[in-house]
Amino acid sequence: MKDTPFLLTGLDAAMYKMVRLMWGPFVMMGLLIVFYALLVGFSNSADTAQYLSSSKIVRESAESGSLLVNLKVSIESVKAWLPPLKFFGMGLLFAGITMALANIILTLRNAGVVLQREIGIAPVLPKKPWTAYAFPMLMMLGLTILAIAAVEGFALANVAADFWNHSIKTQLDTAESGSLLLGQLQAIEGTKAWLEPFKFVGVATLLTGIALALYTIRYTLRVQSAMMLNLVKRPEN
Repeated sequence: MKDTPFLLTGLDAAMYKMVRLMWGPFVMMGLLIVFYALLVGFSNSADTAQYLSSSKIVRESAESGSLLVNLKVSIESVKAWLPPLKFFGMGLLFAGITMALANIILTLRNAGVVLQREIGIAPVLPKKPWTAYAFPMLMMLGLTILAIAAVEGFALANVAADFWNHSIKTQLDTAESGSLLLGQLQAIEGTKAWLEPFKFVGVATLLTGIALALYTIRYTLRVQSAMMLNLVKRPEN
């Protein structure tokens, strides 16, 4: 079966080419990140179990460079970077879904142009609703927020790794006010406090974009239906 010709031009044509090409890779990258995070989670679970198999006294007395301290460094580092990375993976999935919806919208608009041309009248594109302009921007904004969160997560992981690479009993518990260790602890806990809601802002932004894209599809279908009814009722020349 021959494909329907694509007659839209300008920004619509450029966007159609982009979303048609990119929605699949975005979904695939998102899935790969999510499944990678799952594997890292299993690995970190094993490290946590091994670390907690020693008594609290032994764990807190372990010196820098020992197996227990290295396990603690790995566990806390993963806790810092893995959640933001998972959110970014979900963000790529949501962005891919948004692109797929944009593809549907542009295909519907093009179908209207093809129909009008086939019956011999000058094609007229209906005016886009404001949601058609808003949802791509929300998609990009939400994905940018989650990308920033992922980068911040990796930066936080470096600080966490440096902080926990010390003996809890002889170094961390005895750190004095104004010391580098307490400064690192402040950075870790302070960053965690704002990074968690920041990630949800990114997800909420992407989901809002998807909702607006769905509304745009509904609007486009309604307008296209009205146009076809008008064409059917059009008096014969």
